[in-house]
Amino acid sequence: MPAPKVADEVRKACRIHARLLDAFIAMTEQELAQLTPGFAEESLVESLEKMRAARKSYGGLAGVMAVDLETSNAA
Repeated sequence: MPAPKVADEVRKACRIHARLLDAFIAMTEQELAQLTPGFAEESLVESLEKMRAARKSYGGLAGVMAVDLETSNAA
């Protein structure tokens, strides 16, 4: 089944949202790495899960996928 067409304006907005989410996810991961176990850590882990789900949705609509360069075999 072919993918539905998405207007260029919508794709552009999705790419912007995805890019901003990527940056916020990275900042949150850095902050999380400095925390000790507790409420703040749990809260950030939950936030990361939600942001990653949103990122996946925006990336799918924009035709952009996040790639984990550390585990990618592309060279």
